Amino acid sequence: MKKFFRNLLSGYLLVLLILLVQIAVVIYMNFYMDDLISKWLNDGNSTTQVKAIIMLSYLLFKVLLFVIEVVIFFKIINKEEDPEFKVPWLVCLFLMPLFCMFMFLIFGNHGLRKKDRRVLTETIKAYKSNTPEANDESVFEGSVGAFNYLSNTTHLAPHKNNKVSYYKCGRDFFPELYKCLNEAKEFIFMEFFIVHDGEVWTTISDILKKKAAEGVKVIFLYDDMGCSGTISARTPRLLKKFGIECHKFHPFRPILSGVYNNRDHRKIAVIDHKYGFTGGMNLGDEYANIIERFGFWKDTMIKIEGSAINNLIDIFLQNYSLCTYKVSDYNKYLSYDYEKFDCGGHVMPFGDGPGGIDDALVGEQNYINILHYAKHEVFISTPYLVPTYELLDTLRNTALRGVKVHLILPGIPDKKLVFKVATSHFRYLLDAGVDIYLYKKGFNHMKTMLADEKLGFVGTINFDFRSLVHHFECGTLLYKTECLKDIKEDFLEMLADCEKVPKDFKLKKGTKRMCNLIKLISPLL
Repeated sequence: MKKFFRNLLSGYLLVLLILLVQIAVVIYMNFYMDDLISKWLNDGNSTTQVKAIIMLSYLLFKVLLFVIEVVIFFKIINKEEDPEFKVPWLVCLFLMPLFCMFMFLIFGNHGLRKKDRRVLTETIKAYKSNTPEANDESVFEGSVGAFNYLSNTTHLAPHKNNKVSYYKCGRDFFPELYKCLNEAKEFIFMEFFIVHDGEVWTTISDILKKKAAEGVKVIFLYDDMGCSGTISARTPRLLKKFGIECHKFHPFRPILSGVYNNRDHRKIAVIDHKYGFTGGMNLGDEYANIIERFGFWKDTMIKIEGSAINNLIDIFLQNYSLCTYKVSDYNKYLSYDYEKFDCGGHVMPFGDGPGGIDDALVGEQNYINILHYAKHEVFISTPYLVPTYELLDTLRNTALRGVKVHLILPGIPDKKLVFKVATSHFRYLLDAGVDIYLYKKGFNHMKTMLADEKLGFVGTINFDFRSLVHHFECGTLLYKTECLKDIKEDFLEMLADCEKVPKDFKLKKGTKRMCNLIKLISPLL
């Protein structure tokens, strides 16, 4: 009820109503226009000229709908993407053309808008080190392909001599974040998908206000739809009074647009050139386990100290440029002589987006590359399992190669229907030898992966179409860093709180049919 009234007062409900009116008008015109036109034409009071205008307008409307359908058809056919995406659209267009037109307008283009692509292209040019050197195969051994792929698609580079700290839950992470924010002297960059009123946000916002008053440059980005009903729509104006620059990412407006499908799912905090944080946690009390929503909230974050912070700054400034439509002064923040730590391994934060600059599904391929690297054992945690077919098949083939695969999903899911769809993949994976576990202690929101105790990943990318195709995401690839031992220990502790899915697991027939229908349209979303 509180969330409903917050949305009502913030204007979101009005925007939704305007969108619904737009849809209702077109549907009415399509389905009831025949009767309406017939009534007008049979009206004895209408002149022949008026009837001719009505008939001509009606024919033009029908022709316009037909042309739109044909354009959408050829656009679907000519798209350079997996048939997994094309076939559902074609089926939808054939069976429900009007519905498909609306869906395609909103969800059809999972690439960047032209103006977004232009801004990101300019920001990459502005980054003076946008052409990373080829990675040394003798240093990265079997993981060189994974790092080369990220370098070539994101124009970023891996870094050595960095210190990485791993936080296995919010109770460990948030006190460290507060401490580092209080140390800020020059700038604070923060970007989060969800910000929720409560103890965590009150503490952070108070620190940001204090730091802004001390002359620290503070920029805060949050996703507008992600924060619908969680904080006031006036937050940017309220923070501006304290000298904080705050922007909503892709603000929600009353027009039908696919931009609403491209949300900012990233979680980044950079304090001066000393600390960089990223991982799966949003700014809310449930992430710190101050309040309980779905049992114990399990999530992970990392803190980076060293030159890899430059990657996080670059990723942050890209979305900042998308908010302001001005190319930021990159080199002002990226020209810095970082402290070198006596720590082994390589660290590579990277960003992903809807299509990116090279129209690559970077997050999906990153997971596939890690699975290809594995020779002995892989640990995976994801809150959702609605993956692309290629990722699902790679997961299965990894187990068939003889790699021991441990896949951990929530025991107390936050979205029951989505979890049901996840269970529809269990039989396919179990038959290949994948071990599937349900985290019974609560909801594991962590998106973390570890292969052979040498190659790891901590980030924001879920095993679902939302993250893999549509959202702006980020993550960090880790190779032979000291924190991988902590990640392995965390996974083993999780397994002790898990229930293993039996090898003879079967879905009920009704549930299976429902999931098959949902999976049919999942690539559309």
